[in-house]
Amino acid sequence: MTRYKYGPWDDRYYAIIGALVGRGLLRYTKGRRGSVALVPTPQGKRLAADLANTEAWETITERCEAVAEASANMTGNTLKDLIYERLADLMDRPHREVIQ
Repeated sequence: MTRYKYGPWDDRYYAIIGALVGRGLLRYTKGRRGSVALVPTPQGKRLAADLANTEAWETITERCEAVAEASANMTGNTLKDLIYERLADLMDRPHREVIQ
């Protein structure tokens, strides 16, 4: 992960997102205030559901469900504030510094 202005980010995400879009599993859509967002396609939803029901993805599925449940009613700003509060030691680093 790399420290950025708005929190941690991994430069590999761009290639992964592109691969998922290219395979028809995600698509770009309009976000709020002119930003870009990603949404799963019907094919992507089916694949995610199929994977979620496998033993290999059981732990990841449980973690994702826990995060989704815990953050269900939070705004983006609330999530940002929570990340800054809980990961304060990561937020004091210079931008673009690698987080290991």
